Amino acid sequence: MTLPKIKHPTYKLSVPSTKKSITYRPFTVKEEKILLVAQASTEDDSIISAIKQIISNCVYDEIDVENLPLFDVEYIFINIRAKSVSDVVEAIHTDEEEGIVEYEINLNEIQVKKDASHKTKFIIFDKIGVVMRYPTMDELFQLQITDENDVSEDATEKAFKLILKCIKMVYDNEKVFEEFEYEELEEFILSMPPEAIEKLNLFFDTMPSVVYETEITLPSGKKKNIELRGLTSFFTF
Repeated sequence: MTLPKIKHPTYKLSVPSTKKSITYRPFTVKEEKILLVAQASTEDDSIISAIKQIISNCVYDEIDVENLPLFDVEYIFINIRAKSVSDVVEAIHTDEEEGIVEYEINLNEIQVKKDASHKTKFIIFDKIGVVMRYPTMDELFQLQITDENDVSEDATEKAFKLILKCIKMVYDNEKVFEEFEYEELEEFILSMPPEAIEKLNLFFDTMPSVVYETEITLPSGKKKNIELRGLTSFFTF
C-alpha cells in the first residue's frame, strides 16, 4: 500500500539583496529534526549548516545558499520559521532600572534595513575605487567577527582579512581590475592612507541587517523603544 503524499502550502518571498522572488514551504519533521540535532551540538558550525540545509530544502527555486549574504540567510530563515512554527515569538528585555519585561515579536514585521549612506561601489582614495561584495554567513562566523569591542591583534587581523576578501573589484579612471592575488591586494591596501580603510570599514558598518523595531511598556508604565538585529536576537535555537 502506498501512503498518501503530504501537500504543503507555498509562499512567496523577495530576497533582499537581489529582489528575486522565491517560493518556499514550511518546515517538515525532517527539517525540524535537522535543527534539533544542530541545537543539541551547541556548535556554531552545526547551527550554520542546519540553517543553510533547511533553506535549501524548503526553497523550491534555485538558490546559492553558500554565497548568500548573512542578512539574506537570516531573512529567508526567519520567514520560513514564521510559517512553520509561529509568527509570534516570546521575548524578554532587561531594563537597567526596571528589570525584566516580557513582550512579543511579530516575525512578519521584521525587515532588512540598510543605512541611507551605504554603497557597494565607492572611491577609497584619490581616483581609486572598489566594488564590494557582502560577506557570507560562513565567512562572518568562521572569522568570528562577533564582538565589535574586541580590539585584540588577532581580531584586528581577522577583520582586515575579511575586508580584503570582500573586495570584488578595483578601478581607476583608466582600468578595471578584477583578477588579483590576495597578497597583491593586501600590499595595495596597506600602501593606502588610513582614510582608505576607514571608508572600507564604513561599508561593513552600514551594511544591511535584519532589524525589528518595537515599543514596549515598562512596569512603571513608561514606554521604551527597542531595536533587535540579527537572527539570535529573535529566538534561541
